Amino acid sequence: MLKINTQTANVKNEANVERGLITLHVCTSCRPQGHPREPSENRPGFILYKELTAKISDSPLNTKVKVSAARCLSLCPRPCGIAFSSSGGWSYLFGDQKPGVTASDVIKCLETYKENPNGDLPRGRRPRALQASILGRIPPI
Repeated sequence: MLKINTQTANVKNEANVERGLITLHVCTSCRPQGHPREPSENRPGFILYKELTAKISDSPLNTKVKVSAARCLSLCPRPCGIAFSSSGGWSYLFGDQKPGVTASDVIKCLETYKENPNGDLPRGRRPRALQASILGRIPPI
């Protein structure tokens, strides 16, 4: 049986990782069931994308976070979907975000993500809107 010392592995990863730009992926096709498909600019996901793009461009995160429109994050039962990713950091996938309601929590969570060397986002450090809405996390490459 192979034994791995995860404490040593984590310290090594944190020490050797230089993270750059963070990408915030926002699903622009997200819409609750029954919400009209067209015009696509009226979909809640697209509205959330525009809102987050504006808020981040007017914040200190504007040089650290790139907002990227994602055509589909396959979270249809849990709209609106977003994801955080960065080189050398954990990636996170969230659902249940709402335009006009959760954008400030997304910004706060991005600030926490930026501050941690490997992008670790423990549940207790995430804003409430991003605690129960997490759908997955992917280890750093």
